[in-house]
Formats: sequence, structure tokens, C-alpha cells
Amino acid sequence: MVLKAAERCFWVLGVLALGYCLYVGLQAGWSQLAGRYELEHELPLTAVFSTNSQARLANGAVLARLDIPRLKLSTVVFEGAGDDVLDRGAGHLAGSALPGDRGNMVLAAHRDTFFRPLRNIRVGDRITVHAPAHDADYVVESTTVVQPQDTYVLNPTPQPALTLITCYPFTYIGAAPERFVVRAVLAPNAPVNESRVRD
Repeated sequence: MVLKAAERCFWVLGVLALGYCLYVGLQAGWSQLAGRYELEHELPLTAVFSTNSQARLANGAVLARLDIPRLKLSTVVFEGAGDDVLDRGAGHLAGSALPGDRGNMVLAAHRDTFFRPLRNIRVGDRITVHAPAHDADYVVESTTVVQPQDTYVLNPTPQPALTLITCYPFTYIGAAPERFVVRAVLAPNAPVNESRVRD
């Protein structure tokens, strides 16, 4: 009798877990579709970018689309890096550089969803950040694994740079103990947006 009750309990927990995963997956898919539509049809340039370096974007606002063609990775980038944002797509660390600006643009995403393809990234891969004002093209310069407390990877840079961060190892079950970091630099001959240099 106790065994039957335990079996039923596990079945209920399993169904609830599957339902939650389905809900999160559908929410992420909807957020990606809505974000792409907003980038392509609705978002005025001034809603995202401002010549005022003190301007801040609202948490969860659509910022850009990140594409790494060789990996077939394409995701909408939202402002912020909390779980509420990272469940919907890649997140832009508030205060870091904007696409094509001087400085370090930092983007994060979950290793088991939007940034899973990063496990196959290579030095020399091209990354494009499509933003309402313009596209910014980057080339992967390095990859490294760091500890969560190694926040130097977030530091500003004198030249335009892109830093992608996700948890590591990719196959780890549970809260992964390390961080996988991709550093890319603005592609040669790509224009630098001087009008929005961040403080």
C-alpha cells in the first residue's frame, strides 16, 4: 500500500515537472518570437539607443539579436541578467557597452538552452549582434573557463569587445561550478560607434 502511494506520488511529481518544463519552453519560444518581431517591425531606434551615456534600458527590454552562423545560434538579447530574463533569451549585463560601442558588451545565457551551442565555438568564429541602429560584427579571439568569482572578464575594455558567459561544464547536472567565457573583438574594418561611448 505504501509502495503504491509512493509510486503515485512520483508519477504526479514527474507530470508536474514535465508540465513546468513545457511551460518554460513555451514561454521562451513566445518571448523569442515577440522579441524578433519587435526588433524587425516596431522598435524605434531611440527606444534602445541614446546619445546620453547615462540612459538605462528597462529590465527585460528587447535590445538586439545575437547570431553565430556556424553554430546555428540565434537568440534575442534582452536587457538584464536575472533569471526572469535568462529564461527568455540572452541577457545584456546592465551598464556594459552596447553593440558596436567602445567597451565590453557582456551577454549571458543558460548553458542548457540558448547558449548550449557555445560548447562548439572556435577562435575565428564570426558573431553578429543585430541592433535597431546598426549591426556589429565580432570575431572570436579566445575562450576560457573561470570561477564564478573571476569577475575581471566583465571589466570595461578600451576597444569594442563582446563577452559571452554561460555556466560550465555544459553536461553538468545541477548548478554548474564554473563559467565558460567567450571573448570576441570587433571585426577588422567594422565601424566603431563613437556617439555612445559608455562611462
